[in-house]
Amino acid sequence: MYVRPTLTPAAMRRWGRMSDAGKEAILSQVWGSACDGAGICDACGELHPSGDIILTGSCPACGGKVCRVIETGETMGPADEFP
Repeated sequence: MYVRPTLTPAAMRRWGRMSDAGKEAILSQVWGSACDGAGICDACGELHPSGDIILTGSCPACGGKVCRVIETGETMGPADEFP
């Protein structure tokens, strides 16, 4: 089970449109710079003007900073289309 990231309201609206299985897959497929990948913890996110969600946090295995771009802009449109 995934831990819900802290998101801005605009990013949360897009995040809420994704399936729980998709969210879990996204959060578990993040790699730190010094390890083989373990996910993301302490995740925060915001909506980029392109419509993509940008998540930042840390790797639970190596403690390094991680970032994950969720390309929602292509399927849901630019950010200004979803106030």
